Amino acid sequence: MDGQTAAGMRYWTHGHGRRDTFLLVHGWCCDHDFMTPLARHLVDREARAITVDMPGHGASPPPADGYGVTAMADHLRAFAQALDLHRVFVIGHSLGGVWSLVAAAGDRTRFTGLVLLDSAVAGPPGAAAAIGQVAASLRDDTSGAVRESIVRSYFPPYSDPRLVERVVAATARPSTEVAYAPIAGLADWIAADGDGTALRRWDRPLLFVGSNAPFADYARLAELAPQAFIGQTVGSGHFVQLQVPTQVDAMLDRYREVTG
Repeated sequence: MDGQTAAGMRYWTHGHGRRDTFLLVHGWCCDHDFMTPLARHLVDREARAITVDMPGHGASPPPADGYGVTAMADHLRAFAQALDLHRVFVIGHSLGGVWSLVAAAGDRTRFTGLVLLDSAVAGPPGAAAAIGQVAASLRDDTSGAVRESIVRSYFPPYSDPRLVERVVAATARPSTEVAYAPIAGLADWIAADGDGTALRRWDRPLLFVGSNAPFADYARLAELAPQAFIGQTVGSGHFVQLQVPTQVDAMLDRYREVTG
């Protein structure tokens, strides 16, 4: 499980697995640790799980080509190619789900399964403009106050305060650029119908797991990806894999059973 580097990204391998490999991709201002609990569950199910630090996050160096959605997805594909991974189930949380979707849709010979954990795809009208406003507020947020306010808003009031403070502290570590540039890239991508294009291209079953206030419009998601399984957690904020892990684990297990 010691950290290694491939295609310029740090990664950690959990278990060996008999057949499938799961590539776990963290979200905005996060790192591989946010996906470690899910990796442990997969190891218990005799799978191999790989957690990564995306470029500019955690222990991985910043990317030379910026934080746009396509560029970050290209890094993810290059990583899978560098490790010669096949039959990859990619699981992305939040913005990591967006990067995972684009990577998988662009290489369906290598990626065979896709799980999006409360990712910003198939949003309601005006989503791109709203996300662009968030990016602008983060660009000028040298104190980190805006970022902290956003992260805290992702937790319902009955959340475990220890988990809230742990997540707030971890998401405060990345630079201001890492906080705003990926969000600005997300806004541009959605404005260009990037999510619609990628969801239509991924013509295989996918699992979307939403929070108590999901970013996705479920009706639009079902229209763009009629083969999608849409799951709704109970009593969870945005960090579903940390707040209600048993719910996420159960949905993931069933997705694996159904899709083979």
